[in-house]
Amino acid sequence: MWNNISPVWQIAFREAWEAFCTGCTPIGAVICDQNGKVILHDRNRNNEPQTLNTRMAHAETNVLRRLDTRKYDASSLVLYTTMEPCPMCMGSILMTNIKRVRYAAEDRYCGMVHLLDREPYYSQKNVRCDLEDSELQEFQITMQAYYELQHIELGGSSAVFDKFREHCPQAAEAAVRLFADKTLDKAAENKTNVSEVYDRVMNTLQEIR
Repeated sequence: MWNNISPVWQIAFREAWEAFCTGCTPIGAVICDQNGKVILHDRNRNNEPQTLNTRMAHAETNVLRRLDTRKYDASSLVLYTTMEPCPMCMGSILMTNIKRVRYAAEDRYCGMVHLLDREPYYSQKNVRCDLEDSELQEFQITMQAYYELQHIELGGSSAVFDKFREHCPQAAEAAVRLFADKTLDKAAENKTNVSEVYDRVMNTLQEIR
């Protein structure tokens, strides 16, 4: 449950939940130094009214744009993200010279970690990407699958949700159950703390299992 996850991941998921509450893709990112001290954190801002380029307002790109590389040696930092980086975000990580990435969930739709072994330019950068434990992945996929169900309800494509259901069927089912009575919509409207949301999602997953 919430109290069992590390403070860094709590910050990342707070950002992801804030993104969800503002109608954005629920992804959060945190940058820490080599001692684990949090330097920066940010979220996806693709649907915020002040965002000019909505297609580039991803959590990882947003936090990396704010990093002062004259002050910090990027190669010594660690980037935490609640979802596997996409092509743009992976490119931003490489160009910033970040060498360590920890991500909560695999993205079978557009995740690019696999390119670290297949693409010569990527492989020479010596970036290490580590997937976290399954509980974090289940929470992230449930929340993001729920977001995709909102998108589908408005007439959008089901392509992303279908990938989530194929990869994490229990998380997709949890999203469907929660979406049936608009649980996360109500939580967002009521400004429910992410800790309560996390535990509610975990309880739903336990019921499914």
